[in-house]
Amino acid sequence: MTVAIKESKSRCSNFRDALNSLENTINLLSPLIKEMDRLNRELEDSNKREEIIRLFLQQLKKGEALVSKCSSIRRRNLYKKRKYEKRLRNMDSSLRDLSAVLQVGQALDTQRPERIIQDMYH
Repeated sequence: MTVAIKESKSRCSNFRDALNSLENTINLLSPLIKEMDRLNRELEDSNKREEIIRLFLQQLKKGEALVSKCSSIRRRNLYKKRKYEKRLRNMDSSLRDLSAVLQVGQALDTQRPERIIQDMYH
């Protein structure tokens, strides 16, 4: 998807800010999702985060289609420009929301072993 974003940024400047924000979010989250997926496979713990990974990949596919639509909008079409800029910002926001869910999950994952250890010694 980052390739599609870079191509769109070079072709049209209408959405440069929204595309930059979306690209930054994806660049921050992609390595974390890949690492989570790898760990899930290693630990055979696919149920925990599988849904989040699936949602993330789904959002990336939707985002790629959205970015390609944005690249075809002409500069003077202000209605479509506003409409698609809002959609890009919503896409970025939904990816950031997934990031928040990941952070809560990570906090729970670190607390579970601590609780088990406490229970063992009490």
